[in-house]
Amino acid sequence: MKPLRISIGGLLRLALVASKYRLDRLTTLGLRLPFWLTLLCLPLRLKPAPSDCVGTDLKLALIELGPAFIKLGQLLSTRRDLLPETVANELASLQDQVPGIDSAQAMETIKAGLGNHFATHFQEINPEPLASASIAQVHEGTLTDGTQIVIKIRRPGIKALVLKDLTLLESLAALLHKTLPDAGRLHLFQIVQDYRQVILAELDFVQEAANAIKLRAFWLPRGKLYVPKVYTLFTRDNLIVMERVHGIVISERDQLIAAKVNLERLANLGVEIFFTQVFIDNFFHADMHPGNILVNITDPENPTYIALDCAIIGVLTQDDRNYLGRNLIAFFNEDYRDIAEAHIDSGWVPDHINADEFEAVIKQVCAPLFGKTMSEIEFGKLLIALFSAARDFEMEIQPQLVLLQKTLLNIEGIGRHLYGELDLWSTAAPFMQRWRAQKTSFPDLFAELKRLTPDLVQALPNLPSNLLLAPGRVEMMTASQRRQSRKLTELQFALAQQSQRQRQQFGLLLVSLAVIALMTTRSLGGDGAPGLTAASVLIGAFGLLQLIKGKG
Repeated sequence: MKPLRISIGGLLRLALVASKYRLDRLTTLGLRLPFWLTLLCLPLRLKPAPSDCVGTDLKLALIELGPAFIKLGQLLSTRRDLLPETVANELASLQDQVPGIDSAQAMETIKAGLGNHFATHFQEINPEPLASASIAQVHEGTLTDGTQIVIKIRRPGIKALVLKDLTLLESLAALLHKTLPDAGRLHLFQIVQDYRQVILAELDFVQEAANAIKLRAFWLPRGKLYVPKVYTLFTRDNLIVMERVHGIVISERDQLIAAKVNLERLANLGVEIFFTQVFIDNFFHADMHPGNILVNITDPENPTYIALDCAIIGVLTQDDRNYLGRNLIAFFNEDYRDIAEAHIDSGWVPDHINADEFEAVIKQVCAPLFGKTMSEIEFGKLLIALFSAARDFEMEIQPQLVLLQKTLLNIEGIGRHLYGELDLWSTAAPFMQRWRAQKTSFPDLFAELKRLTPDLVQALPNLPSNLLLAPGRVEMMTASQRRQSRKLTELQFALAQQSQRQRQQFGLLLVSLAVIALMTTRSLGGDGAPGLTAASVLIGAFGLLQLIKGKG
């Protein structure tokens, strides 16, 4: 793990922006702050807010903080069960209403990227952006043969800004890692490191073009999800040209109703597409905020989806998919014992955890949700309960599943807004049952055996000697584990001693400061002396407590 870094300047900038837009008002939305931070925010109440709408101010603060924070706002905009409608609507405008770059600068970027192709292949390009987002903006145009296209360009200088944002996020993760007891279990720093790779990949339009081509190849024959054609001839690191597509943005529910779209069928299709991407294709669109999803209403009774912006694509290992599928199937079957065992078998929960107790907690949290529609499930409270259970049973948040979790939150938020009566169980459960049946079918087993055949053939000549040497190797491994266990115990003892010494040093420092403060207060006198004396006594008492704990 890389050493933890804390950017004092970055954290100060974050504090100044939060103060400027009076983000302390977020506590009125039910967001709880630590006691010490609540005390620090009290003076802000004397400062007038920029506007009466906390959602507007939050949006402006995220824009000022930079692209990484804008994407955080995009994620929050889908959680309409956690935020008031007014705040969610304001954050939703971050999808494609971020202020655009100057038109002249945009055209200069387009011309430089296209080179000679600009004059020979393009009839017209609108200098005004069709949409503008945190990383890029889109312009519509026409090819010389009359084909309508869109040109997506990366904002000039955005990479430096993204790196600055990531440094700030890493500083926050480092600070939380040092101050929160559960931070190690949450792998906050590792999650930010994974996010760094994702968002930097999003800046590479060559990779985005490759993702779109692959996703299009998966779904074009199925006819349920359309991915616009990419013109690879014009693809550059900072520029991509795609066909122009038309549809209604998924968040515009009123327009979908006016067009007489079958929302129930549309919602069920969304569930089917998501599970197919994860479990069949193992290639899922991992940036499914509302701005990236259009609805094709050519046939309102049988609507289909259009997917935009394929920069972020998720892929899971076979083990992760298997364990995830096992958990979902067990959940749909109300087999909470198998959920507990799956978590332990996968290593998500330590093997020393009592499976019976873990099963009981999972059942207590999940059983009341079974069979309910999306509108009846309070996912906010569910997440709080699950995280509480995770803490009690030492469950570690898996960094490799962060993209999937983010996508699930996006889809759940959209589904709740689109069609709250969606019965997830009747849609997803049959899909997972078919997936398990396919996994255990003879053709699938034969395909897996065929895949492993080269490794089996290579290992076959060494099989007799490996069998003869196995007992000795097991004994050697056992002895090695014993040695490692002794070293780990010694290391833990050394760390405990070091911690005690640090407590003693810290306690001695506090006592010394308290004594100096008392002597200074006594010599200065004044009206504030009693208060300063009391504060000095408290500091000294806390220092003595640290000294006692250090000696213990």
